[in-house]
Amino acid sequence: MAAANPGGGFLPVLRNRNFLYLWLAQIISQMIFNAANYAFLVLINKVSQSTTLVGLAIISFVLPAVLFGAPAGVVVDHVSRRRILWGSNCLRGIATLLMIVVLIVDHTSIVPLYILTFIISTIGQFFAPAESSSIPQLVRKSELMPALSLFNITMQISQAIGYVVASIVLTLLPEFHLFNLTIDAFVQLYFLIGILYLLCAGLILLIPQNQVDRKYTTQSGQITTQTLGAVGSIWHEMYQGWQFVRTNKPLFLAVIQLSYAGVLLFVVIELATKITTNLLHLPENALVLVFAPAALGVVVGSLLTPGIFRKLGHSRTITTGTIILTIACALVPLSAWLSPYLKPAGWSFNPLVFSLIALLLLAAGFGLDFLNIPSQTAMQELTPNRLKGRVISLQLVLYSACTVPVILFMGGFADAFGIENVLYLLAVCHILFGAWSLYYEKKHATAIQAYHQRQGMEQEKQVITLEQKRIH
Repeated sequence: MAAANPGGGFLPVLRNRNFLYLWLAQIISQMIFNAANYAFLVLINKVSQSTTLVGLAIISFVLPAVLFGAPAGVVVDHVSRRRILWGSNCLRGIATLLMIVVLIVDHTSIVPLYILTFIISTIGQFFAPAESSSIPQLVRKSELMPALSLFNITMQISQAIGYVVASIVLTLLPEFHLFNLTIDAFVQLYFLIGILYLLCAGLILLIPQNQVDRKYTTQSGQITTQTLGAVGSIWHEMYQGWQFVRTNKPLFLAVIQLSYAGVLLFVVIELATKITTNLLHLPENALVLVFAPAALGVVVGSLLTPGIFRKLGHSRTITTGTIILTIACALVPLSAWLSPYLKPAGWSFNPLVFSLIALLLLAAGFGLDFLNIPSQTAMQELTPNRLKGRVISLQLVLYSACTVPVILFMGGFADAFGIENVLYLLAVCHILFGAWSLYYEKKHATAIQAYHQRQGMEQEKQVITLEQKRIH
């Protein structure tokens, strides 16, 4: 474990070589996973021109989290996390390279592509909890907030970069022929993605196994024995994980808050095209102009949230984030409503309205961090290491299960009533969610206040340690 000063920000964490390898593997794998999903959506739309089939494509990489997320968490709690991280990247790389074979043999054969996309996403369900539960093993407890904040920054940035890079690659790479085979931009992109997955596997091998799995083995026996037992009682252990979350009131609240933030992110991605075309009156290929301000807000928020969180505390930080999101969602359509009064005659694009909406999207990204980072930190701190995989997977299952119906509902609502009304609806949802969070905290005040008091004592110890080091 790296010897870093508590509260020293990102630099001490990044000096930890083992954490750095895991972080780089996360950046690359997250970026190429989203690039592959973007390319898949474009390919399905190009081949079929069917909105329904595009919707099925989205479900193909969201549904595995619902079906396999929780069982994957049980497996992560019983198998070497380093082995899972390495193996999942290798398997995803191989599956991606198989997509190239399908595309070369028959470019219009989409059923095998659905199956391979589903398989790749399923493998990813094992990677995510193994990765998240490995972070506390590689950093000190005082470095956990900066480490999680850094992972949050790069996760959001990698998603945006994945979409942008895939769009550029598919536009710029020329089609050519090799040995009578047609090598188009999709084939070239998937080849790069497959190679990068294998590179991520190599980065994981650079982390010593005793670092990732240092606190792994329990008193009940060896890992192999645990794994065999887990196979026979996997659903029972999933239920145990849920019971642990449900009875631990601060943890349950953190899981719900983190899941809400995850669902909200998917909704924003879904509505981004409508915001671009209907509110900003820009072409669909200008989608990056919507993602960029929101992504910048997420980056700035991730940098500032740890310091703000230490001053405001968990509850007030979450409440502040909810208020910011409510105001942003309500003012974006109002800005568009003012557009006819602000737009000079003959202009098809109003830079003033665009700038205002960009600022609101930046604020929304900032507010999203106020939900995401405190709840993610609480979930990590409140979960014992032996249950981390299960709890993280349960959280992923929860938000993925909610994402599918919410996306279908919000998409239908936007088509029927317009993007403006769906944003107003989102603002109302933020208010209701904030009110529920405050109600839940008051209802279970004793348990939640005990967690906040422990957290305050830890932060006070960190400050004292820093002062002592400065004196010496």
